[in-house]
Amino acid sequence: MRQFLALILMLSFSANAHHSTVANFTQEIITVDGVIEQVRFKNPHASVLIKNTADNGKEIFWLIEMGAKTTLERQGVTLDRLAVGSKITASGQKGRRQYTMYLQEIVFEDGSVFSPEGEAADVRDKQIRSELVQMADAFVSFRMMQGFEHEMPLAEAYRWQDEMVEIMEPAMGEVVGYKTGGHDPGPGFATFPPEGIRAYILAGMLRDDGAAIKIEDSVVGFLEADFAFRVGNASINDAETDLEILAGLDAIIPFAEVPDPYYDPDTRTINGTIVANMGTRMSFTGAPVMIEPTAAWLQRINTFEFAVLDENDAVIQSGTMDGWYEPITVVRWIRDQLRESGKELLPGQLLSLGNVGIIRQIHEGSPRGPAYESNQFRLEYYGLREDGPATVTINIDR
Repeated sequence: MRQFLALILMLSFSANAHHSTVANFTQEIITVDGVIEQVRFKNPHASVLIKNTADNGKEIFWLIEMGAKTTLERQGVTLDRLAVGSKITASGQKGRRQYTMYLQEIVFEDGSVFSPEGEAADVRDKQIRSELVQMADAFVSFRMMQGFEHEMPLAEAYRWQDEMVEIMEPAMGEVVGYKTGGHDPGPGFATFPPEGIRAYILAGMLRDDGAAIKIEDSVVGFLEADFAFRVGNASINDAETDLEILAGLDAIIPFAEVPDPYYDPDTRTINGTIVANMGTRMSFTGAPVMIEPTAAWLQRINTFEFAVLDENDAVIQSGTMDGWYEPITVVRWIRDQLRESGKELLPGQLLSLGNVGIIRQIHEGSPRGPAYESNQFRLEYYGLREDGPATVTINIDR
């Protein structure tokens, strides 16, 4: 008789299983203890039948519904863990029909949990980690990175960036700083978040002033004139005013780099750019310019001029920070963005603030323009030192 009643309940529920969750279930969350009697992994809805025994010995059969079999399979979810005879506690949305529920999670006697959404998330996370390993290997091996097409909040994309960097650290070195972009008044990048983007600087990315690169050291790399600070002390993490932030920095670092965002064509996304660490390849640092937390220094930092010259001292392009971006404002953004991610700036770390408007393509056939033909890319800052410009140089070994 008991099995017959259970079968009737299962069949009657299956006849109506194609109706929507909203039509069949309320928003009230209930919890039921019981023993798994039957597991049904079929369309239109997978379900589990459990037997609940009341204190008076009365047995009640609950039918617990989930998504369609095809949907669950597509998400990588199976019901293998739901063994007949297992004692469980099931929670979910109360059904409009008596003794029915739409499953949120099942807790087993040993404390382990089964949740269709959680199982799907685990499968998705494993897939993403596999993609990150492939992307990291492709990047360090100069192969095209496949696009990262997962939709997710920016905070989650930065969490995956953290994992990407952990994967890359054995080949690229430990974290020594951060870089950002998208804070200048120039045309925005479609693959940058509107408020700006952050990435890591790893020790293996750093090159000394005057170091030489070969054309084959990147795939679609380009020469980029930048600007950077060095963190002086931990007070920067709680600083409020611009001068307090400046007091948490101890030096300006002349900074130029060679990004190398080599992606499968038309697959680059905002999340992919974040996860791939912006495709940062090499960074070049000049001699530090020590600074002081004064209004005069703040004015110099906001208005200094700069230029890029070639090996013949010919000016390739020049400009001024005045009207480009305010360096301390960008430092504040990096600090706040890191804090939201549960991180703090550490003394000695470098903070690259983004390009100052002078970029030259290394390779032929780039949409950025013709290939750079000179053998040197020398960035000079004027007005920050009394004894001449602060400089950093990238030589090109042809």
